[in-house]
Amino acid sequence: MFDRERQDRVLGYMKIGVFAVALGLLCLVGLVWPRPKTSMVEKRELTKPPAMTLAALWDGSYFSGLDTWYADTYPMREDLISADQAVESHYGIRTTQLIGGTVTADEIPDLDALPQQDAQPEQDAQPTPVPTPTATPIPDGTVHEIGEFSGSVYVTGNAAYGTYGFSQSGADAYVSTMNQIYKNIGDKVNMYVMNVPISASVMLDEAVREDMGCSDEGAAIQYVAAQLDKGITPILVYDTLRQHNAEYIYFRTDHHWTQLGAYYAYQVYCQAKGWTPHTLDQFRTGSFGAGKYLGSYYTSSNKSPQLTVNPDTVNAWYPMCVNADDPNDRDMHMVQRDGSEYDWRIINDMFDYPDSEWYCIFSAADQPFSSLHNPDITDGSAVMIIKDSYGNAFIPWLVDHYEYTYWVDFRYTDETVSHMVETYGVQDVIFEAATFNATGNLCNDLFLQIGS
Repeated sequence: MFDRERQDRVLGYMKIGVFAVALGLLCLVGLVWPRPKTSMVEKRELTKPPAMTLAALWDGSYFSGLDTWYADTYPMREDLISADQAVESHYGIRTTQLIGGTVTADEIPDLDALPQQDAQPEQDAQPTPVPTPTATPIPDGTVHEIGEFSGSVYVTGNAAYGTYGFSQSGADAYVSTMNQIYKNIGDKVNMYVMNVPISASVMLDEAVREDMGCSDEGAAIQYVAAQLDKGITPILVYDTLRQHNAEYIYFRTDHHWTQLGAYYAYQVYCQAKGWTPHTLDQFRTGSFGAGKYLGSYYTSSNKSPQLTVNPDTVNAWYPMCVNADDPNDRDMHMVQRDGSEYDWRIINDMFDYPDSEWYCIFSAADQPFSSLHNPDITDGSAVMIIKDSYGNAFIPWLVDHYEYTYWVDFRYTDETVSHMVETYGVQDVIFEAATFNATGNLCNDLFLQIGS
């Protein structure tokens, strides 16, 4: 009996020893292995190591920050996340989406039931732009095939789609903030609001959207537009994009629109401004990725093999005011999140970046502040775009119309709109946001921070 007890104790000690050795090896790997700075799976920068200061050591925040940094940048973290997603994909079909919408969706109110706003004086009011009817029929590219969820996205026809969920509280907060900003700056600038729909709302028919649990994004955009101050001009792009859904206006494996999709939004903006938009054949073009681009939806699908059948290409149109033929020419300026500043290219070849980052060729991606001076225009005209990542492909269409173009990402800037208007002397301010950002609850605090 005593021999059996000794054997059990020895076995227990051996288990503890093996566990301690394994834990020690993992800690050693975590300390000496090169630590990543960005996450390709989550599309974000990882936590930076905390600065060691006497105050941080005294209040314990240094050790808390060190723990967060260690966990967030642990080697092979990407592979572990991907493995976890792969395991979760076998749980069965799930309706909660990680990209393109909220977990739950509210019913969108009937526009006829909304209280009518008092009209502004005629000289302050601006008409809501209506897309010009096309003379010839446009092919219909609407997808009618029911698909299924793969990971956190919906896959049908070798393309992935995120789900949009309407939040009335988020939409009302967004409208309130836009109206407050207009009260602060409306006597100084022309203010425009553009909400960009996701690909599911533009490319899929109603039955497929219902199958995936997607709110009516077109109705959500109209709900927002109907409650904006009458002095604000909504740039309504939903119907125009639906008319062109047979064209390559959204990526199949990424949640963004293509630059061609942004071009049709630019046409709607030109109509609101009374401009004649430039035609596509006026621009020098470039192509990146050549059928190799697999974006955020590919990652969120647990790297579905179905999406590798038809990967994306990133097509670009260079502004006419830049030297597209000289790869060393730096036509724009940007300030990064760490405060460093660089001259960059508004269309930048990403050949030495990971394949999954090729959408970042547009407008230096998501930076706190960027600008471009157009040497071909000398009238002092200036525009400020407050945007999310969808704005990156939209900005290159604008820079040929202004002497100065400024843009900030509302998720990363510390500036306020009023300060930027006064500092840069802009005449036009464009608020661009994907509808899931504008009517979701995640970005309300960010809009409020810049709204003063």
